[in-house]
Amino acid sequence: MSSDKPTTLLAFGGNALNLKGHERVHQKEEFIVARRSMERVVDLLEDGHHKIVISHGNGPQVGRIALQQELTQDEFPRQITLDVCVADSQGRIGFILQNVFDNICVERGINKKASTVITQVVVDQNDPAFLNPTKPIGVFYSESEAKTLELERDWQMREEAGKGWRRVVPSPRPVEIVEKSIFIELLKLNFIAIGVGGGGVPVIRNEQGELRGIEAVIDKDRSSALLAKTIGVDQFVMLTEASSVYLDFMGPNKRAIGKIKASKLEEYLKAGQFPEGSMGPKVEAAIDFVRSGGKRAIIANLFDLNAALAGRVGTQVVPD
Repeated sequence: MSSDKPTTLLAFGGNALNLKGHERVHQKEEFIVARRSMERVVDLLEDGHHKIVISHGNGPQVGRIALQQELTQDEFPRQITLDVCVADSQGRIGFILQNVFDNICVERGINKKASTVITQVVVDQNDPAFLNPTKPIGVFYSESEAKTLELERDWQMREEAGKGWRRVVPSPRPVEIVEKSIFIELLKLNFIAIGVGGGGVPVIRNEQGELRGIEAVIDKDRSSALLAKTIGVDQFVMLTEASSVYLDFMGPNKRAIGKIKASKLEEYLKAGQFPEGSMGPKVEAAIDFVRSGGKRAIIANLFDLNAALAGRVGTQVVPD
């Protein structure tokens, strides 16, 4: 995968397609928001970055799919499992991103196309996460509705103070990217590859080696880091709402982390600086990537992409 610039995996958060603060986003607005993200990717092409893989979150979109099921339950029985919901969101978001990307390239006279890979990610069915589901998904229910769903659907429900009851599912660690060779081929064919949406469709292998979907949510940044190191990407960029990783984030001495070695960042991680439900998985993914041979991992704001790649902003994680 040699190129005049490093091979890059860009991990966009769910906000790459979502208007902040808006739960009900019209389809046309998704294209508008996607354009803001893809314009920055095309900017990278013009700067010489030709080998690019894109991954993305799907939290808002999967939430809306769950809501649609609830609103139509009188007409259609609840029947779509979470793995299929993730696949649905991958197809929807992938189409929007590649359509917008291709159109921007046409406008700028660039001969480049994107292609989306519906990505399955293998997890270990013995992962401890299956014994302690913690990832909340979907809509809120009353206590009586939650108890009924526990009986009817075998869902695990958890109360969130002042909001109601919500389903929780396991969040196991990714083990293998099933379609890894497809990403390599797409890059060889000069495509921008889009995949691992929402962390990938979670699957397990049975004793016969067959893949079976399972109801779980895989952290998008952990799956993206696995894909990046599996296909030999040089740099891994996680784009989020935050401008960088911070120490003492909730305290009076809040301070941003700039360039930092993986071992030092791990010290902060072990000290509890980065919560599991917040920046923890991103920090963990960054450390894992550079320790697996990656040259650099970056955590930066979505709109600071070019400056982050130039090393001017964001948290830059480098090998020891």
